[in-house]
Amino acid sequence: MKSTILLVDDEDVNLELLQGVLKDDYTLVCAKNGPKALALAAQKPDLILLDIMMPGMDGYEVCRRLKANEQTKDIPIIFVASKREMADEIDGLKIGASDYIAKPISHLEVKARVKAYIALGAADKSGQETDTGCGTCRALQEPLDGVVRLVDALLQDNTLAAEQKKSLLAIWNQGFHALCVLNLSLSLLSMEQGTYKLKPVNLDLLPLLRTIRAYFEPIIRSKRLTLKVQLQNQADAEKNAFFVRGEKMLSYVLLANLVKRAMEAAPNDQTITISIEDTGKIGIVRICDPSAVPTDLREQFFAKDAPAGKGSEAGSGAYSAKLITELQGGRIRMRTDETKGTEIVFSIPKGEADE
Repeated sequence: MKSTILLVDDEDVNLELLQGVLKDDYTLVCAKNGPKALALAAQKPDLILLDIMMPGMDGYEVCRRLKANEQTKDIPIIFVASKREMADEIDGLKIGASDYIAKPISHLEVKARVKAYIALGAADKSGQETDTGCGTCRALQEPLDGVVRLVDALLQDNTLAAEQKKSLLAIWNQGFHALCVLNLSLSLLSMEQGTYKLKPVNLDLLPLLRTIRAYFEPIIRSKRLTLKVQLQNQADAEKNAFFVRGEKMLSYVLLANLVKRAMEAAPNDQTITISIEDTGKIGIVRICDPSAVPTDLREQFFAKDAPAGKGSEAGSGAYSAKLITELQGGRIRMRTDETKGTEIVFSIPKGEADE
């Protein structure tokens, strides 16, 4: 069954353009004003592409109402906006938008971003489903992998303008994140049963952290957070490398889950610190934020059935982080305090640069 996308724009030409790009792969429903968009959103489409400048109820107000409604708050929203409107992107991110696509639209960018968000949504749902969810993940895995490989190839073109590369890199980040989540969903059962066959490689953690920073940029900007990476207590970690032994996608999900928890838990205008230390054969990663985990959640922080949600609640992200850490030969722990905040520390075997 095709995923459903709600297109919202008061201009026929814009709706027709988006329909032309997406009609072969998705079921499309259209609205030309805010009230009609809210009515159609009650049918719970998988994704909403939303224009900002509309008469009467603009896109910002539509987004606010959707996010305030328990039935529609989890539907991802991508604003489709001109560069002039993009100047107000922080406002959109603050009220719950997932992303922006700039006008005039690029067919490739629209297809890739839509596919990435659809796949990510399917992966989130599959984590709560049984065999049907795994089947959905496997069906999405190949096309999403194709998107990541295609964009990766395009990024090698040295004739691309800086703005084009920036846009393509944003697509790659979205696609890679979704692909990692899909792979985790497919591997989780075998990891729990102890039958997962780990294939570790020498892996540099710092590029993974840069990808995570780029993917979560909307949260960072909307909450005005500072994400600081330190290597051996040096602030210029971005210019160095730190090699470990692990699987690339599993290590990405491990870091992404813990960084996301810290960002969601941290109050606005705060700093999250990721410190990486070399102890010889083992690498130590510390992720610190200024919030404290509620007392009643501390004992079950890494439990499979721990409450899932934002803020200091751990949920399935901490559980999968524990599974991945132990699978890769490390250990993980959490310390929290009302005055010092929360520190999650995990270890991972050291690696070395491939020749």
